[in-house]
Amino acid sequence: MTKAKWIVGLSVLGIVAIGAARPELWDLLPTRANAGKQLSGAWLVATGQLVRPWNPGVAIAGRPADFALNDGATLAAVLNGNSIVMVDGTAGKELSRAPSRTTSYIGIAFRPGTNEVWASEATRSGPDSLLIAQYTPDGKITGTTRMNLPGHPIPAGLAFTKDGTRLYAAMHHDNEVVEIDAGKREVVRRIAVGLAPFAVVLDEAAGRLYVSNRAGERRPAAAVAPSGKESLPVDAVGSVLAGSLSVIDLKDASVKTHATGLAPAGMALTKDGKTLAVANSHSDTVQLFDTGTWSSQSLAVASAKTPVGAIPNSVAFRPDGKRLYVACGGENSIAVFDLSGKAWKLTGRAPAGWFPTGLHMAANGRLMVSSVKGTGNDERPAGGHNSRVYEGMLNSYADPTAAELKAGEREVAAAASPRFEPAGGVKDVSKLGIKHVFLLIKENRTYDQVFSDIERGRRDPSLLMYGREVTPNHHALAEEFVLLDNFHASGAISFEGHQWLMMGFVSDHVERALNAAPRGYAWNMGDSMTVVPTGFFWQDKRRPLDVLLLGPVSLPAKREPGGLVKDINENEMMKWGEYWEHYQKGTWRDVIASKCAVPALAGIYDETFPFSSMKIPDQIRADAFLERLKKWEDKGSAPNLTIVTLTSDHTEGRNPAAPRPASMVADNDLALGRIVEGVSKSKFWENSLIIAVEDDAQDGVDHISGRRTLALFAGPMVRRGALDENYYTQINLVRTIQDIFRIEPRTRFLAASRAMSSIFTTAKDARPYKALPSRLKLDDMNPPVKALNGRERWAAVESVKMNWSEVDDVPTDVLNRILWEDRKGWGTSYPVRRAGLNK
Repeated sequence: MTKAKWIVGLSVLGIVAIGAARPELWDLLPTRANAGKQLSGAWLVATGQLVRPWNPGVAIAGRPADFALNDGATLAAVLNGNSIVMVDGTAGKELSRAPSRTTSYIGIAFRPGTNEVWASEATRSGPDSLLIAQYTPDGKITGTTRMNLPGHPIPAGLAFTKDGTRLYAAMHHDNEVVEIDAGKREVVRRIAVGLAPFAVVLDEAAGRLYVSNRAGERRPAAAVAPSGKESLPVDAVGSVLAGSLSVIDLKDASVKTHATGLAPAGMALTKDGKTLAVANSHSDTVQLFDTGTWSSQSLAVASAKTPVGAIPNSVAFRPDGKRLYVACGGENSIAVFDLSGKAWKLTGRAPAGWFPTGLHMAANGRLMVSSVKGTGNDERPAGGHNSRVYEGMLNSYADPTAAELKAGEREVAAAASPRFEPAGGVKDVSKLGIKHVFLLIKENRTYDQVFSDIERGRRDPSLLMYGREVTPNHHALAEEFVLLDNFHASGAISFEGHQWLMMGFVSDHVERALNAAPRGYAWNMGDSMTVVPTGFFWQDKRRPLDVLLLGPVSLPAKREPGGLVKDINENEMMKWGEYWEHYQKGTWRDVIASKCAVPALAGIYDETFPFSSMKIPDQIRADAFLERLKKWEDKGSAPNLTIVTLTSDHTEGRNPAAPRPASMVADNDLALGRIVEGVSKSKFWENSLIIAVEDDAQDGVDHISGRRTLALFAGPMVRRGALDENYYTQINLVRTIQDIFRIEPRTRFLAASRAMSSIFTTAKDARPYKALPSRLKLDDMNPPVKALNGRERWAAVESVKMNWSEVDDVPTDVLNRILWEDRKGWGTSYPVRRAGLNK
């Protein structure tokens, strides 16, 4: 973008009410719309929302979670997932970047009086550090050094004194703030605060430091649930209780505490120091504290009738203190409050990028906003689509007028809940008589990888990897029932994907540090700070369901003599071949077990079902499920909702300790076929629905969208031999289950979504399904490294290096290339999009 265009973008809000000039957002979307850019210029993203910020902004490769401005706002330093990026704040272009370790949730600051930018780095399990980048006046990063931090403290918010000699840093995992001598790079003081400190704001004139604590304070009488290296106080659904604000007197390090709402995140202080704003991200409120009396008031960023999910996470005051801006990650907007007399009133909203988290008002009156996911563009420079192609955005706005904000309010509402043309099918799915839903959650495949050999769907057959030869049951189910060729994973990776499927919600705590997952890779909701306060999607006091969890929210365990289930670490599990041997001998029950990662769900969790690990063959899971099905038949009743994980299609690349990738995908396919056959021949089939879905699509490429993936539906009320091209996501899938059981959607994502009505019919067809045998040898092991040469040896060496003990803790780009060459031939170029393909 040229400097002239950037300046026009900054001033355009003062000239035109853009929201009113583009009525296309209010038009019905085609029900078969593709993901990505629409005719209106808005982007249809996998949360079922439209994204169209008021100006184009600067696209930033990566995930911009936070940013800082220098004094003149001529430079912005961006905390970017795996890098630090310098952006020209005037011309609107990237100037330079430096690679980093994975970065934290928040924490980047210019050190006054120097040419240094400090940034918080946090890895999956440590070591953590502060990255110090040196830069020139024109924004070129010339080098980096580190201040290493012992243990795994997870540095978060940062604040320098005006002279740059002292730095205050929140240590998110250690529940303290440290004072650092910035010149010597030494910690000189430690101050204990609340649980999971996040943002910090320094009021040097008052001698105070303010700290938001996402998990509040210790409560001896409260239930607890795990989060990182400790357990936190939680409510009945397993979500962390109200947060707190620590007020530190820097003279004597004394601390006073004030209650906040749920999951307090970013903070801002008026120039006169009299008002402190705290964004309560899980309460959908902003709390304003009077720093003289410590009285507070709560500002709702959404109507009381709107379900939770605005996710206010960052705040900024205008220099005069009479306007407050709030970044709302869940609705892709900036909410604006104005002070009228002594009361704050919501004036309106401005559309932002997808999931804004960074927000600053510069001294010159410009509002700057960073969004983690930009517009949702997942296209590689050469054209291939992959869910791990991250592109965020930095936008800059002139201060909008009240009229513009009213227009923006309407635009944000339309974009957050777009209307589609009718999808067809059954209008009220609750009347289909479905009493049993079996939700099978699989791993990481794209549509083109598996189904691009089915001619009637939109496809690029050159991207086929695990077609009919490998996945005969997937193909048979798609052809016997309904082929969905426009279905998308709402999350980019498992960390998000399982949360969307279990809660219909993903916190800013996840989106900010997706690369690092520093409190643990909580695909299993094993970090209580990620659990939404509305709970899990099936929980509804008005309509309680009989639910059984077979594999989700799991932790590793083993069975000991006498049937005792014992906790173990992932690296204590047996090898794939040992579990396979137990399967062949029929002794797998003696060694298989798991634990529930969410204590609040322990009552509906089956500890004798396998842990969700690629080390355990899916045939064991199929056997375990079918045993339970037999017991249900014997007693004449089955759960309303059973959720099962099948993990083998993730594969372990060319790891010699595991089968070949195609064999692991075939294992997954046969397990799926056996489960569907078992249910279809049971007494429950007449009133059953089986759903199989990938948790994400990260391990592959697709020609339409990196998040386009597989979803299979089977049951007597599912259409037969149908092609369904309606745009659906995982959120629509969850909403469908809710509508079947008349469960109230309690997050705004679920409330705004439509059920997948088009897959159903009122003409019941109860013909059972017959599983197809695998065409591949399921225990065809990868050859040892010493037996290989060239690229095949490279693939084995790289696969051995990968941490298969923890889900997704592998370099995905490397794994994807290994999987591609394993199927297409060693040395075959990784796929890119080619001109002429129908998008």
